[in-house]
Amino acid sequence: MTTQHTDKEVSRELEEKVAKYIDIETRALEVISIAVPENSFLYEFAASSLEMIRSYFSDAKHFLESGDLLNALSSLNYSYGWLDSGVRLGVFKTDGDYRKFTFYK
Repeated sequence: MTTQHTDKEVSRELEEKVAKYIDIETRALEVISIAVPENSFLYEFAASSLEMIRSYFSDAKHFLESGDLLNALSSLNYSYGWLDSGVRLGVFKTDGDYRKFTFYK
């Protein structure tokens, strides 16, 4: 059995998700830093990943401001995927909060 949702319900749910994930990512970006030494091969990867994360996060906020919730959520998912993968690989340091990040162990 499928559930039917009105456009208004879907829009409200998208708005709530985008607001929630912007809040989570804002808090995550406040505590993240590059964990590898500047003279390592991974430093350039970490720096460019952080730039990608911030760019897609900025895009998400722009899409939200312009009312494009679908692209806002898409940009947040892409941005957080980069962020989480960097944490999991160990190129980013965090505050250890498992609610914001996916850790290997």
